[in-house]
Amino acid sequence: VILSSQKHLDKSRDYNFLHPWLGSGLLTSTGSKWHSRRKLLTPAFHFKILEDFVEVFNNQSNKMVQKLQQKADGKPFDIFPFVTLCTLDIICETAMGCNINAQDNSDSDYVKAVYR
Repeated sequence: VILSSQKHLDKSRDYNFLHPWLGSGLLTSTGSKWHSRRKLLTPAFHFKILEDFVEVFNNQSNKMVQKLQQKADGKPFDIFPFVTLCTLDIICETAMGCNINAQDNSDSDYVKAVYR
């Protein structure tokens, strides 16, 4: 009963770390909000559809890793902008079919509009 109840299952506090990036989206929401979003998004995450996007995920992730390697000098730095731009590139390419090159051109009008 408990495991099938949306009312009694909450995410771990660790999910709070994701809120700046994801807000209260599917990954971080709980209860009825999670259920309705999951129901809406499930068809978009069918294995065949995701399989078609693996190349995009790999290319954009590799680009991000290269950017992180350039920045890595033994000192701490904020990875938030790197992850954000990589995510933006992946979303635009997979959902809209356009490559905005956010990771290579973070000063573009499109990227600035997203940050507003």
